[in-house]
Amino acid sequence: MSTNNEKSSKYTKPQRIAALICVVLIVLLYLAALIFNILKFEWAQTVGRIALGATLVLPILTWVYIWLIGNLTRKHTIADFDFGGVPTDHSGARVDDDKAESETADSDITR
Repeated sequence: MSTNNEKSSKYTKPQRIAALICVVLIVLLYLAALIFNILKFEWAQTVGRIALGATLVLPILTWVYIWLIGNLTRKHTIADFDFGGVPTDHSGARVDDDKAESETADSDITR
């Protein structure tokens, strides 16, 4: 039974799933490295290095995935480039050149 008082998340379901998969993979890699080191496997150090690399690479790949999905669906995501707090426009709408020129001329007059 759902009510209208439930808080909605600002993250979509695919974003949450991607983040969860990223965290689970990193934890599993560190756990595997720990177990292999305890069991004294020869290649345990390699697994540890892979876990360290994955700590850097997997979050970056997750960010790229979220950014790409946002661009393909034309929705604002947490991975957008919000320079100055202005959301990226994914509408694909084009601004008329005459309108853009008149807006810049108006802004120059007000300065």
